Amino acid sequence: MKKQTVNFAVKTEKGVVTRVGHSAVLQPNLKFKGGSVKWADDKKLVKANNA
Repeated sequence: MKKQTVNFAVKTEKGVVTRVGHSAVLQPNLKFKGGSVKWADDKKLVKANNA
């Protein structure tokens, strides 16, 4: 997993820091290595449903 974004938040009351928070967005590594994508042929599906 890769850490993409880290956000920090600071909450203050009357000038005094009361809470500090952070978050991270994790993204999985990409497995796509290029190439072609096989698409479904909708013509056969439409003909089967109309018959």
